[in-house]
Amino acid sequence: VFHGLRHSSATYQLMISGGDVKAVQGTTGHATADMLVNTYAHIQQSSRVELGKKFEEGFYAKSESPSPQAVPAADESTISMTALLELLKNADPEVKAQLRLALLT
Repeated sequence: VFHGLRHSSATYQLMISGGDVKAVQGTTGHATADMLVNTYAHIQQSSRVELGKKFEEGFYAKSESPSPQAVPAADESTISMTALLELLKNADPEVKAQLRLALLT
């Protein structure tokens, strides 16, 4: 019974702290963070669903109206490297962040 309470407590502390392993390690008295994570860090269904929603909103979010600079004219079939770099330079920070993530994965 005691271990079950300890197990639940550590799991919920991890969830409430946003995954702050070192803080929870301090309250539970575990010698290493690995022991705490390997034993108590379970995937909580609500956290998994919330993470999925946040990812979906961030990844699939569309701008309300595309920037006129970002949309090439209909008669342009190609774009020069200079023009592309200029578009990237002037892109909004969210687009730059998404591009960085896409390039790093």
